[in-house]
Amino acid sequence: MNQRVSPEEKKGLAYGLRQSLTIAIGYAPVAVTFGILATQFGLTFWEAGLMSFFVYAGAAQFIGIGMLHQGATVGMIGLTTLILNSRHLLMSLSIVPNFPNRTLPWSLGLAQGLTDETFVLNTRVLKDVNEEKNRRRVMLGINLGAFASWVAFTILGGVIGKWLPVQFSGFQFALLALFIILTAASLSKKNLMTYCLAAILAIVFKLLIPGKIYLILSVALAAGIGAWWHRKALSLQIEQQKGQIPKL
Repeated sequence: MNQRVSPEEKKGLAYGLRQSLTIAIGYAPVAVTFGILATQFGLTFWEAGLMSFFVYAGAAQFIGIGMLHQGATVGMIGLTTLILNSRHLLMSLSIVPNFPNRTLPWSLGLAQGLTDETFVLNTRVLKDVNEEKNRRRVMLGINLGAFASWVAFTILGGVIGKWLPVQFSGFQFALLALFIILTAASLSKKNLMTYCLAAILAIVFKLLIPGKIYLILSVALAAGIGAWWHRKALSLQIEQQKGQIPKL
């Protein structure tokens, strides 16, 4: 007699790949646009594809090809993109608690696929997945689906840009729009105040601090305050359950 498999046990690589379709749809116009721009700036379609494969960072790639076109040095491009992508450190620290028994190969593999969009989607999806081994497979599926779509659509855009004189404007907003949609979907009563605090801090820091560092500072500070408050509330709840503090 076949044993019935619970819905939680079915959540693995295939489940993650299905979840990644949302990101793939949003990536399509942005990656095609990048491929077209890359070929118009002198790259071949396969060079654009390799850039998406090894760099895999939407905003950084757009900035990178623009700086290449303007004759910037490799060191300057590397420093600029490093600063731009430093926010991924905060994302990684937020994802890590889902994988307490992670190994180095898994950590490196999952980190490579971490983008703004996969971070938000994984944050929303992984909380409903039991067992670390299942969470690893789900995240791998989400990351692989998003990564494959980004590279494939970049190559497609490169081919289009090589043969057709297409000019796009405004399509880079699609990546931001996708991130906003996924972020809104991850909102809950538990994290709403943290999101609001990050928004308020971003506005204040923007007025006080030049450049883009205000984004990282506002997110880091809001996340730290949110984590401290959540830990304090959790400790209070545990003490109440132990009977040390009478419930009101």
